[in-house]
Amino acid sequence: MYFSTIACSENKCQNHSATVHIEKTEEGYSLIRNGNPYYIKGGAAQAEYLTQLKNAGGNTARIYDTLYLQRTLDKAHSLGLAVVVDIPLPKFDRDPEFYENENLFRILKNQVGNTVKKFHDHPALLYWNLGNEIYYPYLHKSTDFFSNYNELIDLIHTIDPNHPVSTSTIGANKSRVLTINNKSPQLDFISFNSFGVLSKFSSKLAPIAPIWDGPHVITEWGVNGPWEAALTSWKAPIEETSTKKAEQIRERYYSYIEPIKKTGSLGSFVFYWGKKNEITPSWYSLFGKDKLKTQAVFELENIWKEKKQKYNGPELDYVLLNDKGAMDNIIITPNSEAIAEIKLPDSSKQDLSYTWEIRPESWYRTGESKTVPNIDFSQIDRKVHFKAPKNEGPYRLFVYLTNGTEFYATANIPFYVLNPHNAE
Repeated sequence: MYFSTIACSENKCQNHSATVHIEKTEEGYSLIRNGNPYYIKGGAAQAEYLTQLKNAGGNTARIYDTLYLQRTLDKAHSLGLAVVVDIPLPKFDRDPEFYENENLFRILKNQVGNTVKKFHDHPALLYWNLGNEIYYPYLHKSTDFFSNYNELIDLIHTIDPNHPVSTSTIGANKSRVLTINNKSPQLDFISFNSFGVLSKFSSKLAPIAPIWDGPHVITEWGVNGPWEAALTSWKAPIEETSTKKAEQIRERYYSYIEPIKKTGSLGSFVFYWGKKNEITPSWYSLFGKDKLKTQAVFELENIWKEKKQKYNGPELDYVLLNDKGAMDNIIITPNSEAIAEIKLPDSSKQDLSYTWEIRPESWYRTGESKTVPNIDFSQIDRKVHFKAPKNEGPYRLFVYLTNGTEFYATANIPFYVLNPHNAE
């Protein structure tokens, strides 16, 4: 056991002989791994993209589930990457019975304990993340959640005194942070998932600094989420182009991630290091078909490696459909002729290849919606002609640009197919 040097402050005891621990410094807090300061440059990742994370200059992967975890940890270790392991838990707002029913909680506790016992001594492990956005209940709630959740934290600490335990919550909710700090002081630090509201992260937490200004990790950050986007009249969120997303990634890192290094931040994880379908296949995905990279990956590599390389991949400004933009609520009749046009940067001299496809709106369904078959795209320069789908409903037109590099650019525009006889 590693309990030879323990320092206590603010109701927390830090085991300074542990493989991974937190130390309070004159500038704030520092994560210590194997005796050295460790700042997280991370990706919330799929295991199959670990090599790309290493090559881009990242040092840590956040893995969301324990499926094939041994293989993932082994691969990460071979690459010199650390791993934050999420221990999935039921969300309190949906399934409170797992924390309030003794039998169900015992099953949950056994699952958590078995996971920690199996992987606690793996050299790639950085820390445990006990639940992602579990909707930790507020202070006033009368529930067994608090004591049982703390039982899980204590269990992990007992089995594994060498790695910290955290949990990820949404945004910078002051009430929830204070509740967690009050009810679960055993947690080594708090983690936050923050997207469009990242710009307000520090200012939102400032009022509670006299009570809590502890160490933290941004466990998810990136482009605006679908809930933060403008909507069409049929409630389809409007997605930014990959070029715009790269700009957001660069600006948000330097404006909001970099400045909090000295105010308790232990690092961050960009979302999503892999491919993920949420609203669209491209909304969060930093990679595309055949593991082609978006420009955002390029920007992150410059950030993590502290370089100023020039991007040579494809770029675009936006897409028009029948001379309309996404905010124009584009409605097309079935089987009608349509024309889409790509607008490129004025200074752009790109030798581009274009791929077009149409998909039904997938909303939040798991898995990608299938492309609409038998659409004949006829392209001349930057314009493409096609016939609209014959079935009514919401769709998106996608375009993918490549130029022979390891990068691609993408954009999409939502539209609605409506038979005019059904308009009333």
